[in-house]
Amino acid sequence: MVTIKEMEKILQTALSTGGDFAELFFEDKDELNIKCSQQVLKGITSVHIFGAGIYLLSGTRSVYVYTNNLSFDGLLDAAKEAAELLNVCKKEEKHRIIFSKQPVKSPNSVIKYPSTVPHFEKIKVIRETDLAARSAGYTIRQLNVDYFDTDQRILVVNSDGLYTEDRRVTSRLRLQATVEDGLNSHYEWTDFPRPYGFEAFKEKNDYTTFAQQFIKDIADSMNAVSAPSCTVPVVLEAGSCGVIWHEACGHPLEATAVAANNSDFVGKLGQKVASSKVTVIDDGSVPGLYGSAGIDDEGHPTQKNVLIENGVLKGYLCDRLGGRKLNMPSTGSGRRQGYMFPPAARMTNTYLAPGTDDEDEMISSIYEGLFVKRLGGGNSGREFSVSVSEGYWIKDGKIDHRVKGLMLNARGIDLIKLVDRVGSKIATEGGGFCGSVSGLVTTTSFQPRIRISAMTVGGEGEK
Repeated sequence: MVTIKEMEKILQTALSTGGDFAELFFEDKDELNIKCSQQVLKGITSVHIFGAGIYLLSGTRSVYVYTNNLSFDGLLDAAKEAAELLNVCKKEEKHRIIFSKQPVKSPNSVIKYPSTVPHFEKIKVIRETDLAARSAGYTIRQLNVDYFDTDQRILVVNSDGLYTEDRRVTSRLRLQATVEDGLNSHYEWTDFPRPYGFEAFKEKNDYTTFAQQFIKDIADSMNAVSAPSCTVPVVLEAGSCGVIWHEACGHPLEATAVAANNSDFVGKLGQKVASSKVTVIDDGSVPGLYGSAGIDDEGHPTQKNVLIENGVLKGYLCDRLGGRKLNMPSTGSGRRQGYMFPPAARMTNTYLAPGTDDEDEMISSIYEGLFVKRLGGGNSGREFSVSVSEGYWIKDGKIDHRVKGLMLNARGIDLIKLVDRVGSKIATEGGGFCGSVSGLVTTTSFQPRIRISAMTVGGEGEK
């Protein structure tokens, strides 16, 4: 690792052609993946990622260069390359950079770092998960159980004198299964993600029960019937159905979209954009959540950001560059997959704040509609769509039968105006990954139970 004095020299070199801000981002990351298919161990893969990126700004212009040569000469060459690429034709005098170390307290404490746990213990977790899934009482044609853990150490230093470090550890199981009943078969996959070390598997019942429920859900889905395309009231269950907020307004409220005028929320700060029942928050500082960290990937402390409050647009998610373009401060939202990516404004833990409405009345007051228990994948943009993984038809105020093959489609800014019920009981979710301009990052999306008065549902059945 280069010295403090050498870091100063590297940053000064990056600024030599007129940049007004320079940053060094160091990453040292270990990843482990153990694959098991049909109860046969298929491979163990260990990856060590080690590199650094140099981020250079001049006003709203940016340059990013990365390297895995972390010698002083290697980083100095990268700094020279960044300076040449920026080249605003203005020589700046070198100024001293006095670094101030900023302590970081992670919201997710780790007890057993992955590197301290032998592979056989991790393989045991795989075996226990596999056996639990197979004991659920259904015919499994194919079952894969994979184990993952990551341990990422980062260091961020910049020309403002910031010097800060963070460590992020995750553990995860991925299950992929095909269940059959003699006539039909159905495939699904799911993750058991935790923002912790190997202590995530301390309670065997947690992951074995998860595996059994996963298989049961697949089996139950084969009894579902196709539903027609229609526009009906939709009730979205508490918990992971909060992904609707990730798609409907999370991405459009990121500075990347707003600054590019690629969002329906441009120019609407302080205006009513949603139902008065809607308060949307993004908070990367919540303990125990998959999208949490002590700092973002630009060294800013993570924080609670109220984006929409009682229907009124209050703010955007900003990284440093996005904040410059919008003339707003950073919101601790500058994130990236690793050193090969420049930072960008990204969500962390995005959720709808609880309300006061009765959860049962949301369903009992509907003559005909849809109750969604789980959502699947989707795509974002001004218009978005998301698949229904587990949905039930509502008839005469009661849940009637399970349905399949449905997609929810809407324009985000229109949808959030149609929320007419928000329950009081919020539920979190395990989390997942979001892919965008700065790579894959960990996120969660959650909510209390809500009702949307009318939503377009794409289906496969006949009317």
